[in-house]
Amino acid sequence: MYKTAILFGILLIANGLYGFFNSDSDKPGTALIPAGVGAVILLCGLFTAWKPKIGKHLMHVSALIGLLGVLAAVGRLGMTLFKEDASRFGQVMLAIMALLCAGYVFACFQSFRAAGKARRAAAAQESGSADND
Repeated sequence: MYKTAILFGILLIANGLYGFFNSDSDKPGTALIPAGVGAVILLCGLFTAWKPKIGKHLMHVSALIGLLGVLAAVGRLGMTLFKEDASRFGQVMLAIMALLCAGYVFACFQSFRAAGKARRAAAAQESGSADND
């Protein structure tokens, strides 16, 4: 899962940097929000690769950050859809952030489900072999 975190972290950082350097707005600082979210997810992935014992906790933190990223991007996108002078470029950048964060949260959910299923299967097999002894 840490490789997925690293990939999505890099993609979100690229989204933020692209938005920052190509924004027509006089306040492009908010364009770096995806980069901040991506940096946290990237760091969680890197630390998980470095210290696997705390990886489970870090991946849960990164999934929470991804979920907050989805909520923030969708909320902000919803607010800009009703403005007449809204920047189409900004809306596209928000939509990309929302899609990237949603994809990451979905991948986390799938990974967590698979890990839980494997853990339950191992526990059932272990209790089954203990009964046979």
